[in-house]
Amino acid sequence: MSLINISYRTNYLHTYFKTTAVIPDTNENNYRTLWLLHGYTGDDSAWIRHTNIEKLAREYNTAVIMPEARNAFYTDSNFIPYYSYFVDELIPKIQSLLPVSTHKRDTAIAGSSMGGYGALKIGFKNPKIFGKVAALSPITDIEHFRNNPSCPMAPETFDTIFDSPEKIKVNQPYNIFSENNSKQKVLTICGTDDYMYEDNLDFKNFMTEKLASNYTWKSVKGDHSWNTWTANIENVFKWIQ
Repeated sequence: MSLINISYRTNYLHTYFKTTAVIPDTNENNYRTLWLLHGYTGDDSAWIRHTNIEKLAREYNTAVIMPEARNAFYTDSNFIPYYSYFVDELIPKIQSLLPVSTHKRDTAIAGSSMGGYGALKIGFKNPKIFGKVAALSPITDIEHFRNNPSCPMAPETFDTIFDSPEKIKVNQPYNIFSENNSKQKVLTICGTDDYMYEDNLDFKNFMTEKLASNYTWKSVKGDHSWNTWTANIENVFKWIQ
C-alpha cells in the first residue's frame, strides 16, 4: 500500500495545496478510484486520521484521492475559485500523475458533511467524470445549514462564499441536479440523530423521485460526527464496486 503526499503550487489558486492519495500495491495501471472529500475544518489527512482508509483501499483494490479544500465549501468565491481548481486543474493533474482510471464507470466521488455537499455538487455537475456519487451526512440545503443553530460555520464566513441569494440558489444540490444526472448512481447516508437528518430525508424523497432504482438511501444510527462516518465508510466502498 502506497501513501502519497502531493503538494504543488496551483495555477488557479496561486498557492500550494495538498492532496493525499492511497494506492494499492497490485501494480495496476487504471485503478477504480474514489475521490474522498473532507468536511468543514478538515484537510487532506482527515480521512486517514479518523478511519481505516488504507485497509479499505487494500481490501477493495481501490485508489483513494483525498484533496485539501480548507473551508472553501468546494465552491468558487471571490476569495478562492476552488470548484474551478478542482475540476479544471486537480482532476487532470492527479489522473496524469497516478495510475487511476479516467473512465466514469470506475470513478466515484464521496464525502462527509461539507465534503458530502462537495461530492453531490461536483458529482452532479460532472456526470461525464463521475459515474457514482456518495455522501455521508451531506449538507443538502445550504441555506438551512447556515441558519441551523447547530451549524459550526459562522454566518459571516458562510456569507463570504455564498454572498447573494442567487448564489445560494444556483449552488443548492436540488438545483444543480439535472436530466444529465439520470444515469448516475447516487448513495446518501445519514444518522438519525444528525442535526440535518430532516434535510436529508427531504433530499431522499427528491432523489427517489428523480433517480428511482439508481438512488440508494441508508438511514443509520448516529449523529453528525466521525463516529458515524467511520462506522459507515465501508458501505461506500462496497457500493462503488
